[in-house]
Amino acid sequence: MDLQNSSHQNARRKVLQSAVCAVCHENGFGFAERAAVETLVEILQSLLFEIGRSGHAFCELSGRTQPLVGDVAIALIEMGIDVESISAYAKRVNRICIAKPSQAPKQVTPKILQAGDKKPFFSYIPDYFPPFPDSHSYIRTPTYKQPVTEYEAIREKSASQKRDVERALTRFMAKTCENSLTHSLFPDEQMSHLFPLISLKINSNSLFEAMTPKDQVFEEDEEEETKDKKSSKFGTNLQSETSKDSENVKVPECTASDTEIPDNPYLRLTKMCKKCKK
Repeated sequence: MDLQNSSHQNARRKVLQSAVCAVCHENGFGFAERAAVETLVEILQSLLFEIGRSGHAFCELSGRTQPLVGDVAIALIEMGIDVESISAYAKRVNRICIAKPSQAPKQVTPKILQAGDKKPFFSYIPDYFPPFPDSHSYIRTPTYKQPVTEYEAIREKSASQKRDVERALTRFMAKTCENSLTHSLFPDEQMSHLFPLISLKINSNSLFEAMTPKDQVFEEDEEEETKDKKSSKFGTNLQSETSKDSENVKVPECTASDTEIPDNPYLRLTKMCKKCKK
């Protein structure tokens, strides 16, 4: 409401200002200061307000709600204005006509988005209840996004991830490695940690180490020989242990009582497995 009132006041103010400027131009003024024009606008506005107030007072005095031309004429006479001179002033030759102010466009209220047709009320539901929602509200819609399957987008994403991993790894190595030398592209200390460059460790005898042969073949042969020796020792130990166990085992002598097999299986003698000598 405040914005509407301010816009209406500005529109009325512009009309009064154009009327004052037209009167000044008719009287031969080609230029006027802004303060002088504003003062004349205030005088004209107060004059019109007083004419309307007094005309409305005479209207209420006569017992009416809407004023007539006679009420306005009496108000002008009481204010000391000659009513007969108004018609002659309106018919002057050098009168400048003011253009009619343009009508402000009406504010269109936005329509409520409606998807589908609303269901009518059933016979047992009163009319003063709120209507049913749109049919679209009952439809289940997925909330997740579809995965990207385009080749270009996947390649761009993988490249960006690889670049981020490399950048994070270089920063981690630059901060954690004590012996590594780092260089920065920016001399400023605040920007030095953004793009660190790790220098390579250069060995002075790299060519010499590449030319010298290494006895890798001989080392492998020695390892195989040691494995064979260990396996042979382990086999001899197993054979000696099995022979000792076979010698210590005593075969029980069969008697008449042993030949009798009891009916109860829990009372039967255990049978020892015979070990075959190799």
